[in-house]
Amino acid sequence: MPLSNTHPQVQDVLPNPPRDPILRLPEVERQTGLKKTYIYALVKKGEFPTPIKLGERASGWLSSEVCQWVQDRVAISRAGGK
Repeated sequence: MPLSNTHPQVQDVLPNPPRDPILRLPEVERQTGLKKTYIYALVKKGEFPTPIKLGERASGWLSSEVCQWVQDRVAISRAGGK
């Protein structure tokens, strides 16, 4: 269903739309291959980026931080590390 013209788009509201999108949990799970419980366990241990509070019951992660975490895991794996 197409968006109606009554709802402004981000680029219409913000002069400089964010270049680092915020990812919600399902997308973080897809990009990392991890599930919710393990993601939050890693966050608690300081081994995964901390989510950003978006509202009372909503949070998300900066895309750049999740991508960097994945790249770091690849580098560690390739180096034979932990």
